[in-house]
Amino acid sequence: MSELDNLELYAFSRLYDRAGDPTHPACGLKAAQEWLAQQPRQCCTARLALPYDVRPLANAVAHLCSLGAESAATVGDDADALDLRGLLHFDDHPAYTFIFLWTLARAALGQASAPPALDLAWLQSLTPATPFVTNPAKQLAQRCYARVPLLWAEEGWQSEIAHDWRLRILRYAESAAIVADLSEMQHGWSMARFPNFWINALCVVKIGAVASDNEAQANTLQSILQKRRFNAIHVDAPGGDPVTRAAHLLYFGEWAALYLAALYGVEPEARVPLQLLGLIDGRTS
Repeated sequence: MSELDNLELYAFSRLYDRAGDPTHPACGLKAAQEWLAQQPRQCCTARLALPYDVRPLANAVAHLCSLGAESAATVGDDADALDLRGLLHFDDHPAYTFIFLWTLARAALGQASAPPALDLAWLQSLTPATPFVTNPAKQLAQRCYARVPLLWAEEGWQSEIAHDWRLRILRYAESAAIVADLSEMQHGWSMARFPNFWINALCVVKIGAVASDNEAQANTLQSILQKRRFNAIHVDAPGGDPVTRAAHLLYFGEWAALYLAALYGVEPEARVPLQLLGLIDGRTS
């Protein structure tokens, strides 16, 4: 039995209760539609003013909508930018925020939105009640424990999802993580030299799928990593379209970060270092 199968570990934080709620995407869609209905004029811009720690999700939406990541995450006070800094927060569930932003982007393109069809059985497999041996999020957390996760994802929306994972690992588990796309993995991490102990201090986490035209390069890179004896794992999520896969991956990343927090004995909402720096007042939302 794994330490992560002890359900008492999850009794002290509401984040564990809300992490597996499958209604987050539908709630994000509804909230965005209600917000749009209250606006004095039709939303027709992709420029958003957002908290910095929400921007990876906006960038992912921009890639999926082919709007360009920069335009979707621009921070500014001009009349054309939608100021969402008081509306969206990092502490919202990432699937909620992602679908909220997706709905706004679709509205900017004059298109309707629908919530993704989540795989409820797969979501259940991530929850604390599912034993370690069949729980991919617990298994990933255990592999990353006492190591620095190197989150490798295809450039584009998957890389932005990886950046959200990085932030949640940092905020919830107070643990460092690194993000690299295929180009960075090929030209940097494939040849990087480390002190002897560093190979064991990294865990390479391949997130999502590789584009068909990059498969040969990715396979060669994985062969190099294996020969160098990197600790590596590949994780993916179900979904017949990128938006559904992205929503599933956001649930996965939320759970993995929370399980890491449990392994490190960190209360994910407390963020004691931020309190000591005077950056938060210590109250949980």
